[in-house]
Amino acid sequence: MKPKFLIKLSISIGMLAMIMAFVDLESLKRTLLNIPTWTAVIVILGYLAGQILSAYKWWLIVRSGGIETNFSSTLKAYLIGMFVNCFGLGVLGGDMTRGILVSEGKGKKTSGIASVIADRAQGLGVLAVIGLIGAAYFHKEKIDSFFYLFLIALCSAIVVGWILGPAILLKFYPKHFKFRNKVEEIAKAFPKDPKVLITITLLSAIFHLIQIYLHKFMGAGLGIDLSWPLLLATVPFVNILSSLPISWNGLGVRETGYIFFLAGYLTQEQALSFGAIWLLAVTVTSAIGGIISFLAKDISI
Repeated sequence: MKPKFLIKLSISIGMLAMIMAFVDLESLKRTLLNIPTWTAVIVILGYLAGQILSAYKWWLIVRSGGIETNFSSTLKAYLIGMFVNCFGLGVLGGDMTRGILVSEGKGKKTSGIASVIADRAQGLGVLAVIGLIGAAYFHKEKIDSFFYLFLIALCSAIVVGWILGPAILLKFYPKHFKFRNKVEEIAKAFPKDPKVLITITLLSAIFHLIQIYLHKFMGAGLGIDLSWPLLLATVPFVNILSSLPISWNGLGVRETGYIFFLAGYLTQEQALSFGAIWLLAVTVTSAIGGIISFLAKDISI
């Protein structure tokens, strides 16, 4: 295992330990044992469906960047990348892995990796917009002004970077520059075609709304009625924070986010149970990528 993975795991364990210091362990045990099987199954299947949809969105970005590949190969690369990200295996990170795999044999490794960056940035931007709209219209009192400013700055940076970034990059590297072709590949990886942009934005919005709505099923499994407006206003913030590369699969960060943003709706024990269900869904889905990797003998990457 890589040192970076061990550092992330240590941070997750440390954050969980701090939370556990204020939790009634007996109550936590009862809460976990009372989670219905159907709740876990629905969340796992919903999470898997969302990842397949996300892989399809990435495939559109990949093709827009000039890499000719089919969806099944892209889905395979995506799931293997999830496996590497989840379990910290291989020399490369999961995002690098899927970028290399999708461009394998096509001589466009730079385009493949750049497509992952474009996929991540676009998805983060859409999630930030959902969070802004949800919080502003439904539960403005729940969100501190700092988070509004953070999301506005994040959205602005992504939009400006997407539109102007490639042009600025090309300007800094003239045509006679040795690696000009690589720079052009990076610039091309960020779609500009309106049809492609609209399509991937809609797919990204559906993906994030699926992930948000799965929290309603988790709440129902614990006997809690969490309204759709409340989830729209809070879960995007939790998902953004837990996606930061500082912990293992958001463990510790996600639970802390639930406790902070859903205070008054979830007990600390229920917040930890939410995190446990979500981690199970991530791990099971990532394990599918491991099975595919093993069968395809791509794990050596």
